[in-house]
Amino acid sequence: MITERAMLAVIHISIWTAVKHDRKVSHDVASQHGAHPGAGRYNKQLLMGAEKLEHLRTLAGQIRQYFYKITLPWSDEGFRLLPAHLYFELAEQMREFETGFSQGVEDFLAVYPSYIEQVRPELNGLFREEDYPAADKLREKFAVKLEVLPIPTGEDFRVNLSAEEQTRVAREIDRNVRESLARGTDDLWKRLREVVSHMVDRLNEPDSRFHASLVTNVFDLVDLLPRLNVNQDGELNRFAAQIKERLCNYSARDLKRNEILRVATASEAAEIVAAMDEVLHDRKAKASTEDPDTPTAEDIISHMSAYMEAPAAA
Repeated sequence: MITERAMLAVIHISIWTAVKHDRKVSHDVASQHGAHPGAGRYNKQLLMGAEKLEHLRTLAGQIRQYFYKITLPWSDEGFRLLPAHLYFELAEQMREFETGFSQGVEDFLAVYPSYIEQVRPELNGLFREEDYPAADKLREKFAVKLEVLPIPTGEDFRVNLSAEEQTRVAREIDRNVRESLARGTDDLWKRLREVVSHMVDRLNEPDSRFHASLVTNVFDLVDLLPRLNVNQDGELNRFAAQIKERLCNYSARDLKRNEILRVATASEAAEIVAAMDEVLHDRKAKASTEDPDTPTAEDIISHMSAYMEAPAAA
């Protein structure tokens, strides 16, 4: 069952914004122009050039980037689908991230008073001592936390409703799970097509400058994709293996130095993109024929029941 192959995960990251709404200035500006008091809002940048704070923001971006890389879309509430066999990898990496983040917070707090003194003359009349929390209070505004939950199923639904209502709600839960899983598979197809299509575009520009990531990004994705493919989509795995075999044998440096090799690889990549488009087009057409009233995800079929367990019986 899908509940044994994956789980839901979300990362909560909080960072002090170092921004403060100055009500007095906002009111003064509105009065000066004869405007309604709520017509505008003046926000002060409490710190400027605070490198230690910028480091924490950069680290937060790296954490999110890594999390998005090894998970798939699930809901609008921030939860994403995490394959079960990637849990320990994520947990270990998160411990490293949390350690680095905590150290970054302490490094920032150590120089926090100097940042305040640095910005005092820059803000001049806008400076307010009370805008700056004490270090102990400020520490509470920084946090990184991983939250993991099981995937819901209709069988888990237990409330005091009639049997008919329970069956209806359970069906709806299972349908929502299937649709969310389909969005995850959709995301994998999109990632795969984009990275190969990007290779085609870059290699077809004779004077283009490309970096090692042109090939390594492709390799990293096709290496990770089978582990992200919780719907066990055979076509996805087939394309990943084909891309790895046909497009990842040479480095970006090799492709840049050898025009014949570059042109041949660009042609191979273009053929793969065309083949992917054909598969996705056929699936979308099939889905529309079989169930025209069911909306499909952009570019690919939204119903992936062929790669999942059958839904709960009606």
